[in-house]
Amino acid sequence: MHLSLEDILAQESMYRRHFMNTLPGPRGVHLVGTRGYRGQENLGVFSSFVHISASSPPLLGFIMRPLTVPRHTYHHLKANKWFTINTLHPGFLEKAHQTSANYKLEESEFAATGLTPEYSDKCKAPYVAESKIRIGLTFEEEHKISGIETYFIVGRVQEIFLPDEAVAETGHVDHELLQTMSVAGLDNYHEVGKGRRMPYARR
Repeated sequence: MHLSLEDILAQESMYRRHFMNTLPGPRGVHLVGTRGYRGQENLGVFSSFVHISASSPPLLGFIMRPLTVPRHTYHHLKANKWFTINTLHPGFLEKAHQTSANYKLEESEFAATGLTPEYSDKCKAPYVAESKIRIGLTFEEEHKISGIETYFIVGRVQEIFLPDEAVAETGHVDHELLQTMSVAGLDNYHEVGKGRRMPYARR
């Protein structure tokens, strides 16, 4: 198959959405927890997180879709300045996926799906108690991607919770042990398979 830009744009819109979303392959999928200034708890699925910096400060970023409709996650994290990243695992996949439904602002996805909100002394946004890796971040900055009204949100990592046994002496996190899930597109979930770590490449 060889597709030109014209071929891609000529595809039916839903087909094109599925095709382009799954084309890059499985990627990390996370639940983002936020809390509004009036105390509303929100939870949503995001699959665009990337590592930006491991130095000072450690930074992670993700894509926020256009603000042409209310984006509760965006408005909450801008108002409260805190948000959480929580990994998905097979034991609660159905509940996690259900958070992508279109709930009203006053409805909590935690209550609607049966997932458990959990707070630390430091973080002002809810974690997902069922997640094995939980990361608390503060809003750092945003970058508008011109032409499509999409935003790249950058967060500063403030605290991390994960099992001791999942971290090797080298610092590598064992996602196979944790059964961390990934996703291709919006609904095609995958379990992490057998990993293989390669030596550092040198000339």
